[in-house]
Amino acid sequence: MTSAVLDKNKIATVVGNIVVYNFSAQTGEYTGSNVEYLPIGIGLPAYSTETEPEVAKEGYVSVFNGVEWEQKEDHRGETVYSVQDRTPVTIDYIGAIRNSFTTSAPTSPFDKWDGDKWVTDFAAQHAAAVSVAVSYQQQLIDSAMQSISVIQLKLQAGRMLTGAETTKLNAMLDYIDAVNAVDTATAPDVSWPALAV
Repeated sequence: MTSAVLDKNKIATVVGNIVVYNFSAQTGEYTGSNVEYLPIGIGLPAYSTETEPEVAKEGYVSVFNGVEWEQKEDHRGETVYSVQDRTPVTIDYIGAIRNSFTTSAPTSPFDKWDGDKWVTDFAAQHAAAVSVAVSYQQQLIDSAMQSISVIQLKLQAGRMLTGAETTKLNAMLDYIDAVNAVDTATAPDVSWPALAV
């Protein structure tokens, strides 16, 4: 069978077969080719061209721009990180990686982008560690206070304590003093006292 011949408007002037190269309606990317039979007066199917694309290079995809094929970067499926807030995002578009993202992963929640690389904000990291230590210090004190609450009630009611209760009360008060004396400013390198009871 003869090959179809197209005029300048891509309409068949000679009946026949023609190889068409299809592209996505959404992205313009090459999706494959097939042979079409064109009667006289019929044009190419929608989202196709008779121009063959070049084989896409590694990391690129062929995209039809309405006139010709272009090679565009294809990072779809790759994870990139926002340079504003370190949020990981999976790329779902064709083209170069957007300016506000990098393929370099931050190494800590305290990293900030300096324009070229992630740098750790050690002051913020230390402040967060101190905050955790202060919270843990209060937890230890609250727990110790809870363990002697019945003994405190007995004292408030004017009742006598047993020898074991007096020993426990003194040990807990010593422990609370020791916990209060911990310097949380050294966090995360904090040495917490052991509970002797």
